[in-house]
Amino acid sequence: MKKKLFYIAFISLWGCVVSCNKESGDNPIDAELAKPIELTLKQAERASLDNRFSFVMFQNVAKTNANTFFSPLSLNMALGMLYNGTTGDTRDEMAEVFGVTGFTDKEFNEYYRKMSEALQDIDPLTEIQLANSIWYLTGFPVKKPFLDVNQQYFDAQVKDLDFSDSKAADIINNWCAEKTKDRITKIVNNPIPDEVVMYLINAVYFKSQWKFAFEKSQSRESDFTLESGKKEKVTLMEQTITLPYYADEHIQCVEMPYGNQAFSMVAILPQEGRTMEQLRDYLDNDTWKAISGKFYQQNIYLKLPRFKIECDLPLKEPVYDAGLKLIFSGGFNNISDKKLRVSEIKQKTFVEVNEEGTEAAAATVIGFEVTSVPPDQSAVPVPFFADRPFLYLIKEKSTGVILFIGRMDEPKE
Repeated sequence: MKKKLFYIAFISLWGCVVSCNKESGDNPIDAELAKPIELTLKQAERASLDNRFSFVMFQNVAKTNANTFFSPLSLNMALGMLYNGTTGDTRDEMAEVFGVTGFTDKEFNEYYRKMSEALQDIDPLTEIQLANSIWYLTGFPVKKPFLDVNQQYFDAQVKDLDFSDSKAADIINNWCAEKTKDRITKIVNNPIPDEVVMYLINAVYFKSQWKFAFEKSQSRESDFTLESGKKEKVTLMEQTITLPYYADEHIQCVEMPYGNQAFSMVAILPQEGRTMEQLRDYLDNDTWKAISGKFYQQNIYLKLPRFKIECDLPLKEPVYDAGLKLIFSGGFNNISDKKLRVSEIKQKTFVEVNEEGTEAAAATVIGFEVTSVPPDQSAVPVPFFADRPFLYLIKEKSTGVILFIGRMDEPKE
């Protein structure tokens, strides 16, 4: 009997565009500061737990991948939908890894609904869209409560398709392209393999403006020093501006806000003499939580490279190493009476950073198989020159939720 695969495809896109007719720092966006997202104690705990898993996953993903761009928000939401289909030991393991053994199903799902709604509304200067869909083979027995709960809390679009029809893949890929503004145009192969019985897809689109735009006339060709010592020519954007800043013996950080300052990018440089691997291992969730409250306003001479990268990230091994092992064996009786297992997880990503902002995209596929102390704040600008490898992340300020994490080893335009 031919094995069948049950795939869940998950897509996220992040983009930010800065109007290039603004002078750097001199003409900041005039907008009322964002109001914080109000979470219950349980929801705030869940946000922190999501970030914990995000750092674990990024450390695993970035071990062997230079120029990595990864969306923990995408993966966390995809796995959140997946959790609704688990049973038995698989469910217990996911709850343990996620840290939600003390959460009811309602508390778990309401967190994701709350964050989805709040992230889309918090900044009128930011266009952000989150969308979910479930596509399953016509006739495949999917349990209605699984579909209902993901419709109720994740607002998932549900559609059955004849996967043998040559147009089926196009229908799914067109949905992905629409939700990601054509940054992810193909997530499903055409023809769809005979073994595939379902795709579960999450899409996120984010487009915003820098609070303090870079002036394009200040950008210039400069050296970027790789960890090997080799120098390559890149375009470095420049501005001198007062921004939130933090430094210790391990790292140097600067936070660059967008729009009404609900969202921001944090660039993280290892101190001179430290490697990217040391930085990756140092920056875990506990460290990030400890330093997040220690940023202070500092005059910064900032240099940041323009870059554009695309990634195709296999996530099965990183997810397994993060502790989610049983999902690859089974335990999905809340999805179907057929015996299912996760057979594949991957994420496709795109990011571009320039004077006009940043645009990014990510897509994750999960497949199932039917089986048996701040220093003196001086008026003299502190140099923050990202002319060597660095990390960067995109976050929502009030909750601290991380949308994307990346490592830039070799800028490409």
